[in-house]
Amino acid sequence: MSSGSYFPQAVKRVEIPKADGGIRSLGIPTISDRIAQMAVKLQVEEELEQHFHPDSYGYRPNKSAHQALEKVRARCWKRAWVLDMDIKGFFDAIDHDLLMRAVEKHVKRRGH
Repeated sequence: MSSGSYFPQAVKRVEIPKADGGIRSLGIPTISDRIAQMAVKLQVEEELEQHFHPDSYGYRPNKSAHQALEKVRARCWKRAWVLDMDIKGFFDAIDHDLLMRAVEKHVKRRGH
């Protein structure tokens, strides 16, 4: 990848039926792309972890949905209200330029 010769392949699109009758579209990367993604993850994860809120549980090392639920249970005894949010389509609508600026700020390029 550092030579600049790596280019990701087309993602295989798979449609998964949802309980409400809708369809969830998933993208399945190739094996070589998954290896490339893991290589990048191993390079940037330690640096980026420092910037996440401690109560952020999604797709984080050593964090789980069970831990998130435990935190919710503990906090339910402290507050008499609940905030219900729907983030459907959030990642479909994220500002890509803003995301890339954040990556550039926090990820140091090695070998350049």
